[in-house]
Amino acid sequence: MNLKIGNKRWHTVFLLTACYIILYMDRSCMSMAGPSMIKHYGWTATQFGLVSTAFFIGYACTQIPGGWLADRFGGGKIVMFGAIWWSVFVFITPFGATLGAMLLIRILMGWGEGVSLPAMGSIIAQWMPKKESGLAWGVSIMGVSIGIALAMPLSAWIINNWGWQMVFHSFAFLAPVWVFVWWKFGKDKPEDHPKITKAEIDYIKSDQVVMVDSSGAVVNLTSKDIFSTPSVWTGAISFFCTNYLFYLFMTWLPTYFVNGRGFSMGTSAIYSMMPYIVATVTYPLGGWLADQAAKKFGHNMGRKLIPLIGMLGAGILLVLGSQATNSVSAVALISASNGVLCLTMGGYYSMPLIFSPKNAGKITGLYATCATIGGITAPLITGIIVDAYGYNYALYVGAGMSILGAIILLTSQVRPIIPIAERIWNKRVQGLEEQDCKNKNLV
Repeated sequence: MNLKIGNKRWHTVFLLTACYIILYMDRSCMSMAGPSMIKHYGWTATQFGLVSTAFFIGYACTQIPGGWLADRFGGGKIVMFGAIWWSVFVFITPFGATLGAMLLIRILMGWGEGVSLPAMGSIIAQWMPKKESGLAWGVSIMGVSIGIALAMPLSAWIINNWGWQMVFHSFAFLAPVWVFVWWKFGKDKPEDHPKITKAEIDYIKSDQVVMVDSSGAVVNLTSKDIFSTPSVWTGAISFFCTNYLFYLFMTWLPTYFVNGRGFSMGTSAIYSMMPYIVATVTYPLGGWLADQAAKKFGHNMGRKLIPLIGMLGAGILLVLGSQATNSVSAVALISASNGVLCLTMGGYYSMPLIFSPKNAGKITGLYATCATIGGITAPLITGIIVDAYGYNYALYVGAGMSILGAIILLTSQVRPIIPIAERIWNKRVQGLEEQDCKNKNLV
């Protein structure tokens, strides 16, 4: 990480970290208010899982469009719009008097948050050289764990003093503050920043992948080029598996500690915070390790290595945590499981920059959509399994999904995307060469 030439790129990354903190504080309201809302509305575990899932249905709808809009118009504009939009629906959540109204509110809130992650991916692609991309992603998504860790005790304190409704009303004002700060200091591209040095711009641009053809002209990939690349999809599907377990933790952990382990609300808030304190360290660490592994082994193996280790470790540790007989061991093992799971994120999110930095928003949108499908399925399936078989079986499914994701990721090839026309040409040339070899052998 070279700071001698300037550090405006890292100022931008820390602004994105602040956005992630707020985004996940607002998203975590529902999980912390869950036990109170279940009691207030008389919901079953399945109904609460459905309400939690509704957010992710809306979230999934705007991921790929959000990435496309960010690549076209600039990530900052899209994030600012999304932040204002989702804040409105955080505020009105307690007014969802019926299950149907609550589902609609959560879907509409998901629309606003859905555009934000791919838009931030587009910003990072513009601001970061590929050798720092993993660390940049790790630092920015460190805001995820900080936001959740802050939301846990703050929400419990607000609920105990003013009721669960006030959590939503108070958190709704955080994102508009961030919008003002970004409007004042944030820029979509380094060349738009008034105080950045030319040396820093040159440093950023010198290590961004730009594909050129045989004549030296820049290759512009089409959506068909991108979405017909198998490795883009295997990486995204693997990321779904990772996020199934991530969202199981985020939406069900407080309720698991209260109803599954018998803790009080206050104790649950403290224990639920522990996995995210661990993740605050492992997010940037995983990103840095992905960058270092890429230097040593190349982008293909290096970007996958830490995610592979993280997913296998998370699955094993969760199984052990579910079997722990005392609360300290259970919390320690589940915290470790979430910690190593979050090691994977920097590696995953740096992959779109290797595939195509110019189209990183679109590819990040696909990754985020698959991650969101994990967010849709995990809360609902977990609720169904809890009602039918209990908490341990729900945790086993989450662990198995994480291990499956590691197996799928092994099949992905993290390399710059080759246009379809060039792939066809390469196959023809290869076919002619093979035929020529056969003819020579016959002679």
